[in-house]
Amino acid sequence: MTGPIRPVGRASPSPTLFRPKHAFRSDQIGRGAAQRRNGGNNPAAIAAKGKPMSSFNDLMNHPKLSFQPQADGSTHAIFKMNGWGSDVICRYWKVDNPGRSDAFRYELETINGAGGTYSHVSEHGCKIAIVRHLIGARLIDIAEDNGHLDDRNRAELVQIEAARAEPSGPPKIGDFVIMPDGTRERCCNATKFGMQTASGGSFNVMRCGTAIFSGGLNKPRLWEYFKPTSGIERGRFWFFSHGIPGAGRAVICYLPCRVFRLEPFTMNEDQARAHPMAQHYAKVWGEGQREHLEAIAKIATGAA
Repeated sequence: MTGPIRPVGRASPSPTLFRPKHAFRSDQIGRGAAQRRNGGNNPAAIAAKGKPMSSFNDLMNHPKLSFQPQADGSTHAIFKMNGWGSDVICRYWKVDNPGRSDAFRYELETINGAGGTYSHVSEHGCKIAIVRHLIGARLIDIAEDNGHLDDRNRAELVQIEAARAEPSGPPKIGDFVIMPDGTRERCCNATKFGMQTASGGSFNVMRCGTAIFSGGLNKPRLWEYFKPTSGIERGRFWFFSHGIPGAGRAVICYLPCRVFRLEPFTMNEDQARAHPMAQHYAKVWGEGQREHLEAIAKIATGAA
């Protein structure tokens, strides 16, 4: 089913039809039909498992990915699909306008709506962005059992997971939230009176168990709206390989996260005025000022 090379950045049916289903593990050479029928017993894949690919820098050496210089000075990053649709081609090139913009441009082939042209200060950063794009498209599939981690990073993860283990209390950054419309989001930023959520972004987790979010945030909702459930789901995080910060040293991992339901509720005016958020607005903006009255209205109607 391999077709001709498509212009970079142009979507085709193949990403939707094949790529998420036929992703390649970070520790695998390939996933042919025979391999899947045999439970993944591909000798090459098994051999690769002895060399865990932990960080983005490691994944630049993924056996399906190659970086090939072109005659026009650009470099093509080609991810081989081995028959599951045409190969994925991203590219980057140096821009000759020093001091006026980032030194490099990179173009991500559109997969399921994600892609486009961006800039970066370094060639290495372009490669990291391409690897991240392939992971986001689930072409490089990071196993939820964290089997791709080497021994040192597994030890780091044990420490992180122990620090995050807390069966009760308010939600943490990275925990899941079932929204009123049934969609799932994740907690991403704690405020004085509540928590913000997001449907995307990335979560950097540290040894102490605290996570930091990067991405677009939705408005904060009151702590009281977050109702715990008995559910536990594995959420994606990242940390620096071997605890050493650096470009491309991000290691993706999965950790157990609690699941909450967002259940807004209404209050009468007296209850809303007595809420700490309303009292805070009265102190900051003044009793009866527009901001104070808007806060009372939001709390009373369950919109805070």
